[in-house]
Amino acid sequence: MHSNVENAAFWLEILDLVAHPVFVKDRDFRYVFVNRAKCAMTGVSREQMLGKTDYDFVPKQEADFFRAKDVEMFETGRPVVIDEEPITDARGERRVLATTKVPLRNAEGTITHIVGIIHDITRIKLAEEALRQANAELEQRVEERSVALAAARADLERKERLAVLGRLAGGVAHEIRNPLATIRGATQILARHGEACSDLSTVVAIINEEIARADRIIGDLIDYARVRPPTRRPIAAGYLVAQALGGQTVPNEVRVETDLPDLPDAVIDPEQVQVALSNILRNALEAMGKQGTLRVATRLEGAHVVVHISDTGPGLSHAARERLFEPLITTKPHGLGLGLVTAKTLVENQGGSLQHVDGASVGATFEARLPTK
Repeated sequence: MHSNVENAAFWLEILDLVAHPVFVKDRDFRYVFVNRAKCAMTGVSREQMLGKTDYDFVPKQEADFFRAKDVEMFETGRPVVIDEEPITDARGERRVLATTKVPLRNAEGTITHIVGIIHDITRIKLAEEALRQANAELEQRVEERSVALAAARADLERKERLAVLGRLAGGVAHEIRNPLATIRGATQILARHGEACSDLSTVVAIINEEIARADRIIGDLIDYARVRPPTRRPIAAGYLVAQALGGQTVPNEVRVETDLPDLPDAVIDPEQVQVALSNILRNALEAMGKQGTLRVATRLEGAHVVVHISDTGPGLSHAARERLFEPLITTKPHGLGLGLVTAKTLVENQGGSLQHVDGASVGATFEARLPTK
């Protein structure tokens, strides 16, 4: 029994059965022993490995790393622990190893060999990476959900404020319109009696102009405050555009270009869409002032008729585009900033959409998409 224990072959057989890869290198960095687990891990047979160095069967960059650690152990005479090192096996697969290299000394204490013990931690590293990715994805989803919740909360608060504003607008508009009607009647009387007095006629004209402007603002308030469910019916979008254009005051130096081909009818509430188009057209005319070109065209895109409205005014700044469809935001010296937001609300009320189109070299362009069914 003792002779078996002392026999080197006996110990080598035990090492060969160890589950973890074990190897021994001499001072020339050549393998003098590898166990079965080492061969299985690398995919290189014992016969191919013995008497060879790492440079014979692994990529140079990896072999350089292994050699540097071997040299470190020989020079320091102390164990070298490598927590993580990559290796490419004979099948071309990448593995991650944790290796401990310890010196083997002879009877005189001289280091003659390196003994290496390897733990294959590839699965652990893959699990760590999978966990890292899962955590990153979870954090991303949490962040996205947080952003969505914040946006939903902000949208709810905005809608609540708009609901209050709508109720207020309806009441204020009604209360102001009555005295305006009385003032208009009085100015008509003044106009009849002041025909001989040019100054008085001028004053009456100014009063009437301001009344008209106030009445228009009140109209905007009412349109914004009372968006009812639409009563849809088929109607030609070109006809609505013509009606909306006919209601505008177009300066003499402003040219109006239209392209209104025969298209399938839009299925919409004509009254609501005409108000929306009128608001967009009025904004375009006011932006250009006394001269410029207003272009209005319609086209068919899938199940929608698109109304394209563009002007040659100064256009919109980036800041203005960011808050374009918010109520009470306006770049004009007069007005409440309700025209576009009302237009958008009315068009969306039909199941359509209204958007500003970027890319125009001059002026501003809007497109209203109206459903055809």
